[in-house]
Amino acid sequence: MTVMEKSCGAVVVKKMDGRLYTLMIRQNQGHWCFPKGHVENNENEFETAEREVFEETGLKVRFIDGFRESVVYSPRDNVMKEAVYFLAEPCGGKEKKQDEEISEMHWADMFETLALITYDNDAVLYRKAVRFLKNQEEDQL
Repeated sequence: MTVMEKSCGAVVVKKMDGRLYTLMIRQNQGHWCFPKGHVENNENEFETAEREVFEETGLKVRFIDGFRESVVYSPRDNVMKEAVYFLAEPCGGKEKKQDEEISEMHWADMFETLALITYDNDAVLYRKAVRFLKNQEEDQL
């Protein structure tokens, strides 16, 4: 029997000097990814993503409307996991990594982000997020 798990998180971005930077975290197991974690109690997807980003990074975030991507994968035998990601910008809090789970975190430009990402499905997710942001910018011109 296959067990289904669900996590939610965010691709956290900010613009500095006209360039896009993404908050990357390195799990203690060694892989680079975006903050996410398991849904708890009766949380909705946004509440889970907001809580997990805060727990793992110390940052409060504001979600960017219109972006929701789901990645499905098998982290181990007989387990399927859906990870739902949103786009978000920091809007408060203080950067502080969660030592129990995170060994490193830092803001990476687009090229470094793509170089750091460990898993292909995260790279696909990131490219979709960047495309979404670029389309949004073009719509505002």
